[in-house]
Amino acid sequence: MINQLFLGFTLLGSEWVLILLIILSVLSIAMTLERWHFYKKATAGLPEFRARLRELVAAKSWKDALELAEGRLAAADPKFPDLETELSVTLLRHMKPAGASNADVASMPALNQLAQDVMTRARIPWEKYLSILASIGSNTPFFGLFGTVLGIIKAFHDLSSGGASGGQGATQVSSGISEALVATAIGLFVAIPAVIAYNSFQKRVKTATMEADALKAFLIGSLMK
Repeated sequence: MINQLFLGFTLLGSEWVLILLIILSVLSIAMTLERWHFYKKATAGLPEFRARLRELVAAKSWKDALELAEGRLAAADPKFPDLETELSVTLLRHMKPAGASNADVASMPALNQLAQDVMTRARIPWEKYLSILASIGSNTPFFGLFGTVLGIIKAFHDLSSGGASGGQGATQVSSGISEALVATAIGLFVAIPAVIAYNSFQKRVKTATMEADALKAFLIGSLMK
C-alpha cells in the first residue's frame, strides 16, 4: 500500500517541481532587486559624510561634527538606515565638555557598548532576506534533481504501461528523460543568480560593518583624548 502511495506521487511527474522552481525564481529576482535598491538608498552620500565627519573630528570641531551627523540622521529615511550615522550621533553626544576630565565622561567600555547597540540594531534591516536568498541558492539544484528523478520514473512507467517496444520504446524513454532533465537545468538557472546575489550582498554588509567599526574606533579614540 505504501509502495503504491509513493508510486502514485512519483507519477505526478516533474511539472509541479517546475512550477515551484519558477515561483522561487520570481521570488529570488524580487528580493535581489529589493536588496539592491535598499543598499543604494542606505549608502547614498555616505562616503562624503564619513570623510567630512573625520575632518571635523580631527580638527576637534565637535559641535560642527554633531550638527553634521544629526542633520544627516534627520534627513535620512528610517526605512534605509546606514550603519554609521546614528552611531556617530550617539557617540558625539557623549563628547567631553571643554575643561572636563576623562572621569566626567563615559568610559571607553561604556561607549563601545552604546556604539555596538546602535550597530547591531542597524544591521537587522541590512541582512533582511539574505538567508532566504542563501536557501534558494543552495536548495534549488536539489529541487531540480528531484524533478528530474520524478520525470525519469514516470517515463519508464509510461513505457512499461504502454507496451511500446524496440525503437518506439527507446524514443519514448529518451523523450521523457530529456523533458525531465529540464528540471535540473532550471534548478541550476535559479540557483546561480541567487548565490551570486547572496555573496555580493554579504560582501556589502561585511564592508559596511568594517567601515562602521573603523569609524567607531576613530570616534571613541578621539573622544577619550
